[in-house]
Amino acid sequence: MFTVWVVVAALSENLFKPMLMGRGVDVPMPVILLGAIGGMLFYGIVGLFLGAVILAIWYELFVWWLSIEKAQQQEESLREEKDEAQAESGHGAVI
Repeated sequence: MFTVWVVVAALSENLFKPMLMGRGVDVPMPVILLGAIGGMLFYGIVGLFLGAVILAIWYELFVWWLSIEKAQQQEESLREEKDEAQAESGHGAVI
């Protein structure tokens, strides 16, 4: 009986808490789950909550950084296309 209770308690701690913690954010469930499990392994019960939060913040920062890089690359390619178009049409050419 005790073994069944321990298995149910462990499943609820390791599966249901990350699912509930991940409901309010746009972070994928594996990120929340890895953060919760990693935090629990390193810092115990407090780490269960802190690990998921910290990893979710890092994930959001990483996604934000990637979007900035992509926007800069698109802006640079548009600028190059504009310069090429001006050079072909003869406008903006310095003599």
